[in-house]
This record gives sequence, C-alpha cells and structure tokens, in this order.
Amino acid sequence: MISSNQHSLAGMQMQRAYESENELMGEAIAELRSEGRFSERLKDSLLKTFGERFTNGWELASSGKVRRYEFIPSGRVVWAVQGRRGEYQVMPDIPFCYCDDYYFRVMDKKRGLCYHIIAQRVAETLNRFVRISKKDAQYSTITDRWRAKEKRGDSE
Repeated sequence: MISSNQHSLAGMQMQRAYESENELMGEAIAELRSEGRFSERLKDSLLKTFGERFTNGWELASSGKVRRYEFIPSGRVVWAVQGRRGEYQVMPDIPFCYCDDYYFRVMDKKRGLCYHIIAQRVAETLNRFVRISKKDAQYSTITDRWRAKEKRGDSE
C-alpha cells in the first residue's frame, strides 16, 4: 500500500518534471528564435528530456504537418498538427492539445508537453507552417472536426 507521503512525493516529482519540460522548451524556443538553430548542448538536453517526442515534433514541423488557420475578418487563429492518427487542434498559449498523450500524461503532470505542441512551437518559431485563410463563417466547419471526434469518443 502506498503511504500518503509516497503519494505526495510522487506528485511533487511529476509536477517538477512538468515544469522543467516547459522551462526547457521555453529556453529552446528562445534560442531557436535568436540563433535559428539549437546549440549542441541544448539539442542534447531536448533529446534527453523529450526523447522521441522531440524527434517527432521536429519532424512534423519540418515536413509541413503544422497548419495555421487564419479567419477573416476577425483575425482569429487556430493551430492544427497532423499526427500519426489524425489532426489535432493545438492551443499553444495554454498549452493544450486534443491528443491522448496530452489527456493521459500531460494533464496528470507526468509530462509537460506532447509532441504536437512541440511541433507547433518549432514550426511557428521557424515560420514553417501551412497558412490557410478562411472566412469567419467557416470557423465551425474547421473546429467541428475536433468537437465531433470528442462526441464520438474517438482517440489517438
């Protein structure tokens, strides 16, 4: 049986992992923005911390799998990332993603970021995304695909 102290310690460790991943990603984006690339030291840290999530995110950002929907005339922006099993809406300012990894690991603070959020942040910083303009009247047509997925109970 797990004591309340062990449970509390595990919770604090997960919180620290969550915070350190977000801090590292912030540092990485700042360096990418100023230098246009990652130093070897930072790249090693990213790979050690995120592992396959960093590799997958970088690959998605580099291969045009990140989309920025811009709605006119409101200027509203919606980000989407094409993952292995579908397209997921990403809200970078929160950060939030509709994928299962986010739901089961990030929300439980076992991880700080899913690879879709990593992909969006890298793509936006490097200006490597597909820009799609839509009229405001088309907003719900675009966003309904994620809401419909939620209602059906589909997952990544």
